Amino acid sequence: MTLVSPAIGSVAHFIGLVLAQSAAMLLGLPVYIFLKNRTLNLPRQWQQLIFAVFAVVWSGLNTLLWQQTRSRTILDIRLIAGFMNWGLLNLLVAFGVFAVGWIAYEGKKAHQFRYGVIEILVAMVTAMISASGIDFAKPDTFTRVATIIGCVYIVSRGLENMAKYDVQKAT
Repeated sequence: MTLVSPAIGSVAHFIGLVLAQSAAMLLGLPVYIFLKNRTLNLPRQWQQLIFAVFAVVWSGLNTLLWQQTRSRTILDIRLIAGFMNWGLLNLLVAFGVFAVGWIAYEGKKAHQFRYGVIEILVAMVTAMISASGIDFAKPDTFTRVATIIGCVYIVSRGLENMAKYDVQKAT
């Protein structure tokens, strides 16, 4: 329990900092209004990207510029990352998943039926691979069963995308 207690305190402190950063974001309202007026003629996805970058940069700057919380924030992030066994590979995978997911989203808009078929195929292959490693004596069995349950959801999403394509095609 002694290992968990500092992690809980760090998570609570980190959540408090996130809430404080949300309040600090309100201070960026004049900059937001300026950006909003300057990006009116840009396509919607570019507007969203600009505002997402603005939110991340503004929040990061507030965290780094607050001298009294900067070192504690970094310490909390390291403690949480260490407790969760997160490293550079985990962060790279997370950003890679986001990038590939964004590309997949753009492909889905253009080819929704094909996207649905690929979703179903990937879910089936993932379920087969996960099922082949199930052994109730191993600790990763729960993860494999949860993955299979997630595959059921992905199949339903694939079928929904295929149905949406048929409805759009009919209209």
